[in-house]
Amino acid sequence: MSGVRPAREQEDQVVGAWRWRLYGHVLGFYVRFVSRTARIHGSITQEQVVFAFWHEANLAVGAVLFHLLADHRVVAFTTRGRRGMVVNALLESLGGVVVALPDEATRGSAAGFVREVIAAANDGLPVAVSSDGPTGPFREAKPGAAIVARQAGLPIVPLAVAVRPPWRLNRRWDRQLLPLPFGHMQVVTGDAWSIGPDDRLRPALRRLQAELDRVAAEADRLMAVR
Repeated sequence: MSGVRPAREQEDQVVGAWRWRLYGHVLGFYVRFVSRTARIHGSITQEQVVFAFWHEANLAVGAVLFHLLADHRVVAFTTRGRRGMVVNALLESLGGVVVALPDEATRGSAAGFVREVIAAANDGLPVAVSSDGPTGPFREAKPGAAIVARQAGLPIVPLAVAVRPPWRLNRRWDRQLLPLPFGHMQVVTGDAWSIGPDDRLRPALRRLQAELDRVAAEADRLMAVR
């Protein structure tokens, strides 16, 4: 019996992973459908940059980048576990390059993760970072985007997307925006700015927080008057 239980547990893990990946691919199909049917107002740069945005706009940003980027592709990071399986499958279905966050928050693992992101970005692809992800707090910028931008020598572009109808999943920590097919999406970006290799992260993080708040408010304002 001792050999039966591990085999059954392994089978359950495989089936579970298959289900989570299927869910991610379904989400990817939905995002592609939204990107092709929604009216998207605004534009984004085609240069290689680090796009920074709030986690609430993940699906909307995915639809916008898939629609507006010339080759649809970006580098993005995800968590591990079930959430990571879903997001990995979602990003892969959109043609994205996925780098998983390390299991342990150590200096060595963080450095290895940044190197992996930079290696993936060396193909000339932009990088997409949800700045308060993956677990919040809501709209509180974390240093991930600034670290990647500084180490890779890429400028940061703050990005916000407002949607109409303004559906939100309010029970989630990020109050996830849900863009709908045939709806409207308003894109606003801030000016690109760079972080030098010797620049401190704390001032950059304060600037990123302020810029993300500003472009989010501007996207909401433009959508309200459209």
